[in-house]
Amino acid sequence: MTLADIGRCERLEEQLNDLTELHQNEILNLKQELASMEEKIAYQSYERARDIQEALEACQTRISKMELQQQQQQVVQLEGLENATARNLLGKLINILLAVMAVLLVFVSTVANCVVPLMKTRSRTFSTLFVVVFIAFLWKHWDALSGYLERFFSAPR
Repeated sequence: MTLADIGRCERLEEQLNDLTELHQNEILNLKQELASMEEKIAYQSYERARDIQEALEACQTRISKMELQQQQQQVVQLEGLENATARNLLGKLINILLAVMAVLLVFVSTVANCVVPLMKTRSRTFSTLFVVVFIAFLWKHWDALSGYLERFFSAPR
């Protein structure tokens, strides 16, 4: 090997080391950017969940106000009613309607609390969507699938 070859090898080795270092720096930058994006997505998910919770609380507050207004209207209307039986029936009907509204609010809140963890990240959202579509497909084609499975397992061997 000549001196020129040795010098060339050393330059190539330096270039290789520089490229390796540059590659490592790029990988490190990408990892930091990915971590930053994950934090941002987690924060956005938390904010969305908090917004949903605030919306549910606002709905509950509105329902409470409506209940209070309904009770006030009930008192005003009941003063005009002379029949005690009609008063009792109207009171019971209003109580039933309020109970139904409360059950609906609890149902919506429960569904929201169950769905929010399934939608926190894109992968969870796509997985959830895929599972729902798959279950819907099975539900829609259950008769055909069960007939096929019955023929498959009852076929003579």
